[in-house]
Amino acid sequence: MKKPANESKKNTVSPESKKRFDHWRGAYDKAKKAYAPVRSAIERQEGYYNGDRTIMNASGRPTRKKATNVRNIVYELIEAEVDSTVPVLRVTPIHAEDMGVARQLEAVMRNEMQRLRMDEINDLQERVCPMHGGDFWLVEWDHRAGWHCNLGDLSVQETHPKQVLPQPGVYDIDKMQYLFVMTSRAAKAVEREFKVELEEAFESEPDIRQNANNSEGVTEGLVTQIDCYYRNDKGGIGRISWVNDVLLRDEVDYQARRETVCARCGSVKTGDICPVCGGKSFKEQAAKGFVLDRPLMVTGPDGQKVEVSPLDETGSPRMIPYYKPNRFPLVMRKNISKYGSFLGVSDVDVLADQQEAVKKFGTKIDEKILKGGSYVTLPQGVNVETTDRELKILRVQNPAERDMITVINVQPDITKEQYQLENNYQWAKSTIGITDSFQGKRDTTALSSTAKQFAANQSAGRLQSKRKMKHAGYIRLYELMFHFLMAYADEAIPYQTQNERGEAIFAHFDPKSLLKMDAAGELYWNDEFMFSVDESATIASNREMLWNMADVKFQSGAFGPINDLQSAAILWTWLEATGYPQAGAVKKNIDERLAAQKQMEMQMQQLQQMQQLQEIPQ
Repeated sequence: MKKPANESKKNTVSPESKKRFDHWRGAYDKAKKAYAPVRSAIERQEGYYNGDRTIMNASGRPTRKKATNVRNIVYELIEAEVDSTVPVLRVTPIHAEDMGVARQLEAVMRNEMQRLRMDEINDLQERVCPMHGGDFWLVEWDHRAGWHCNLGDLSVQETHPKQVLPQPGVYDIDKMQYLFVMTSRAAKAVEREFKVELEEAFESEPDIRQNANNSEGVTEGLVTQIDCYYRNDKGGIGRISWVNDVLLRDEVDYQARRETVCARCGSVKTGDICPVCGGKSFKEQAAKGFVLDRPLMVTGPDGQKVEVSPLDETGSPRMIPYYKPNRFPLVMRKNISKYGSFLGVSDVDVLADQQEAVKKFGTKIDEKILKGGSYVTLPQGVNVETTDRELKILRVQNPAERDMITVINVQPDITKEQYQLENNYQWAKSTIGITDSFQGKRDTTALSSTAKQFAANQSAGRLQSKRKMKHAGYIRLYELMFHFLMAYADEAIPYQTQNERGEAIFAHFDPKSLLKMDAAGELYWNDEFMFSVDESATIASNREMLWNMADVKFQSGAFGPINDLQSAAILWTWLEATGYPQAGAVKKNIDERLAAQKQMEMQMQQLQQMQQLQEIPQ
């Protein structure tokens, strides 16, 4: 009997999967309860950043009174810290023979960061990270991504601290045994991806996608997908996912490559019928490696190239083991490290007292000004005309009544409130380490340009720790991206870079170039590289500053004589490499003039030689 269409879509859960499902759902409930205070703090921090008008009392509880005028110093100071640059990767090889591979990896990663639009993710994290003390990247391998010649590519998504539940009591992701990631998704998309029915499913965690000042509650058509990543018994990473009570997937070793094989003989599936035994039943299992289909040149233990045959010593096809990252796919970027805390120090928390005081004083100033005004004293029985006419008539019976008409101006004294408001603002800036010079404001304490630059540098020094933590997060991200490329990229990866002359180079990076041979003749994946970031990335990304520096150096003769076309050619070659507008057209014109100059010099030399020949006596 044929099953109904809706019944065929339902999951069939094995007893082992059901047991794991119940276990990790229980762990999820405990982690959610333990992390609840942090999630509440995240809501409060978002409220401050968004300019929440709620006024707190001395015990930290909200009062009924609302602020009428909020100078949002939290927003202002967080925005002052924004650094839009994405740190550039630097790869240092451990072995001298890997220098070329290291340079290729740098170029590939630069292209990947552009493809992933990392500047947009970085812009969001520049707000989230100081607001909550940390933020996350989720690194995955997307089989649907990639260029035309690639099957799959990296996927990197920003993951908000609301969406992450860590193992209680463990503050380092690499030391955790498990963690949870919550994602808000369309129910129909989940049904298509996992072939399940979610008719009665609902959004169990709507707050993970909502702003603190804009909580609309549960939205129809959306569900919350829970992904649990855990360490399995063999040290690998497992993944189990669900929506409400519906199990979506149960992968004990999800980072292992999978393959479909014949259930009878174990041969890899190539069609509907097994080519070896004729079986029609297949199953999915972890793939140990891939068969080498052609001779491969690898680096041997002495640094020399060695050719590896597709056949091993027994004459059988050579099997190359797949690389497996065995790392959680989540990378944290911290604001400031804090002992005994999963997230780092939140700038909002250290500014909260000053922000509350600024709200109170600003509201009090408004109230005083609005309640003040002018009052008129009149004799009994005398009325004042209140029309909008320019010339108003006031009727009095005698000069004495006229003298009794006076105006009393009630102007409240707000100097104390203004003084305290400004004091709290300065305290907040001092706490974060931001000066007027750093913000680009007028700084009366720095009388000279040198002093102003020194003040800005001192402020930048105060913020150096945050910059170092940003770099540390990107270094970990680059490492994980590299491991995922090594594990899942099968085809050569196209990339574009520039040579030392600034000329564009188009090439391909073959992941198999990371294979090396040890002293025992065994092949292994070479992940022995040190990752860092270029500390000068901020200057290198500021092209206007680079162009101005080039002008100064050209005028000082660093490129050669100023009036020499060769000097101009060097300058415009460099400007073209750094993206100066229309630099290519100018450089082409200079090259044409150089060629004409060279041709003219050759003609002059030939003419001189002919004259010398004519002067020689016959």
